[in-house]
Amino acid sequence: MRRRCRFRVSAFGWLSAAVVLLFTAEAGVAGSPPFWPAVQVSHGSSTRIAPGISYAHYTLRTSDGPLNIHQLRVDLDNPSVRLSTALANNQLISGDETVSSMMTHWNGAIAAVNGDFFDIGDSGMPLNIMVKDGRLLRSPSGWTALAIGRDGSARIAHFRWAASIAVPEIDQTYWIAGFNTGIAPRGITVLSNVRGYGAPVPDPGTRQTVVELSPAGASEDSAARYTVRQVWPQQAFYAPFPKREILLVGRGETSDWLLRSIKAGMAIDVGLQTAPDWRAFATVLGGGPLLVQNGRLVDDPYNPVPRERDKPNPVSAVGVSGDGKTMLLVAVDGRQPHLSVGLTQPQLAAYMRWLGASQAMEFDSGGSVTMALRLPGRPAPVVVNSPSDGHERAVANALIIFSRPSAKSR
Repeated sequence: MRRRCRFRVSAFGWLSAAVVLLFTAEAGVAGSPPFWPAVQVSHGSSTRIAPGISYAHYTLRTSDGPLNIHQLRVDLDNPSVRLSTALANNQLISGDETVSSMMTHWNGAIAAVNGDFFDIGDSGMPLNIMVKDGRLLRSPSGWTALAIGRDGSARIAHFRWAASIAVPEIDQTYWIAGFNTGIAPRGITVLSNVRGYGAPVPDPGTRQTVVELSPAGASEDSAARYTVRQVWPQQAFYAPFPKREILLVGRGETSDWLLRSIKAGMAIDVGLQTAPDWRAFATVLGGGPLLVQNGRLVDDPYNPVPRERDKPNPVSAVGVSGDGKTMLLVAVDGRQPHLSVGLTQPQLAAYMRWLGASQAMEFDSGGSVTMALRLPGRPAPVVVNSPSDGHERAVANALIIFSRPSAKSR
């Protein structure tokens, strides 16, 4: 059922009627979010698109120009609701994929928004931590991330990387620079098949050693023991390689240490550790900056796009209630003077807190901002916002919202 300007108090603690008061208020009225331009005229509507999932659309005229805002409210306590991540083309290095396309590969997908920043125009890799269905796909970069617990509750956190390998035969350990990231010039990079490329040929003058590891009765997703199959100096090792195998790739001094210390047949313990522990979560999706923490506006020192802080842009964000059981997803169009001018990061943060978010963070901004819905009676997902590129951009990953007890991924 579609409702115009009729709202109720939600489990999030948002008094939705207050949205109407703001968006129909005269310019300068008290109660508007800080840093916002004066709201002169507004219209809004709300639609429940599935049990536990509702969509709202607001159009505003402000003293700075028009705004076009799209919102999803998700009741994480509803037994029909489930969240997961989608990875473009099922691998980290790829030509990327649109959000609406990613939705079509999932049974029961009702809504989706764009996710992490990514290496646009090159590898296409997401740039921060990603956990999909309880499996670590990429290590964290230090920026903030949305984390969905195995109980379905949500939180926003910075994940710290603290991984290493141990070689019992020689009683030595070595730190791991990253998991399924770019190849580190120093340290060990661990790669799995989901990276989608493997270890490249080293550049001229670059020393590289690849160690091929097979699991010794354990999963790659835990502090696991592996057996060295072979050591490959100065060679590429392309994906796909045998299932459940991983590669240790070292360059420079690390290459020398691997070549000198590691032999075929050795046992190696690989610990892919983060703090907080990624194993406690079913879904983790990177982004940034952090906008709201414990109900307070924050200026995140680990901002992925600090130059965009005070510039109005298309922006997408996620807010989480204090109990972690309700989520608000927001997509604000921008860079379109006749439709929507966008928001600055402080304006977005103020809006998320004003809505009642105890925690909030931004996802990738600019032309990547996408909200897609599977509306009742529509055979395929529909992009409801207006991407600033003039068309839907291919991105690295997305947050997918389901409305059914379980869903089978591709």
